[in-house]
Amino acid sequence: MSTSDHILFLILVHGVLVSIGIGFSFALPTPTDKYKSQSPRFARYFLFLIWCGFAAICLHPLGYPLLSVATLNICMLSAMYMFALTVYRRYGKVLRRTQGLLILGHLVICELFSLYFFLGDNVVLYRRVFLMLSVLVPLVSTLKVIFDVIPQQSGGDELTLLIVGLATAGVVFGVPAYLFTLDTGESVSINVAFLGVFVFTVLFMLGFPTSLMQSLFVKLRSQIYIDALTGVNNRHFFYKETPRMLAHCRRDKRPFSMVVCDIDHFKDINDRFGHADGDIALKCFASVLSASLRQGDSLVRMGGEEFLILLPDSDLAQASAMAERLRESVATTVIVLAGAKISLTSSFGVTTVIGDDTLLEGMRQADEALYRAKASGRNQVKRAQR
Repeated sequence: MSTSDHILFLILVHGVLVSIGIGFSFALPTPTDKYKSQSPRFARYFLFLIWCGFAAICLHPLGYPLLSVATLNICMLSAMYMFALTVYRRYGKVLRRTQGLLILGHLVICELFSLYFFLGDNVVLYRRVFLMLSVLVPLVSTLKVIFDVIPQQSGGDELTLLIVGLATAGVVFGVPAYLFTLDTGESVSINVAFLGVFVFTVLFMLGFPTSLMQSLFVKLRSQIYIDALTGVNNRHFFYKETPRMLAHCRRDKRPFSMVVCDIDHFKDINDRFGHADGDIALKCFASVLSASLRQGDSLVRMGGEEFLILLPDSDLAQASAMAERLRESVATTVIVLAGAKISLTSSFGVTTVIGDDTLLEGMRQADEALYRAKASGRNQVKRAQR
């Protein structure tokens, strides 16, 4: 196989790989967020431009040096910016107008310098080093975005960071290695360039869909545990996560308390204002409770107007004090339903899971305390009797 045929074969192989990646991107689930849904589109732009960049590298040994110089840097730099925009959109981020203008200016400057170096002294080293420094700009910017996002999210972020980190390392260490091969012959340098571009493309094709699918999986998994109306945890969370929380407290010999509460006379609210306004009251009640909880406490909607509060590291006295603060917060909150201002009241039953008590036994004790609170006139806190 001649050198030209070998180069054309490499272009074809990379083109087939890119085509597979572009086709597969259409099968990915589309996020509902306006900006996140654009991420696969920028991924397709990146794949196409990275193929164009490799083809531009190959144009020089094929006998088109000016065309190679005119397209290489612009294609590679554009590909890296499309890669950056893929990650930006992946996290719902939008470029400001000034950032877009800076990117456009960077592309123009890169192209002008490439032509200047070629038409002047034609020093290949200068062009390649300038390209290396240029592509580091979008890569480093992408790394910063991921570092900012990782503490707030989970699901695929670490994988995306790995891909961008490898790409950055490839530019910093791979480009010098490629420059070293320029003097060993065009065939070797083309093979090295192909290897780098091919590996980067494969990593992207594996990493981007995996990152997207994993984040969607985490989102769906979290939605299973979230009550759609109030936004707090639901019964699925209770049955799945509470045994784990109790086991940790028992292992470390720490107390674990539970508080059952609901809105007093909630049926009267529904009958007077309707179920839509009843939902508003439920959301307000849940919001007041959530705002007063500590980190590590959990609020669970068990059904209807009944809520459960899980308090690890709280004994009976501490849990009772917490319930009393919550009761006061609810009683001082005014909501507007159908133009009328009303104040909610609530009743609380408190217990601590001790010894070999099961969660269901704890729930039974807290429910019994709640019933006593209601029987005693409502709007009060009662402890479980043992």
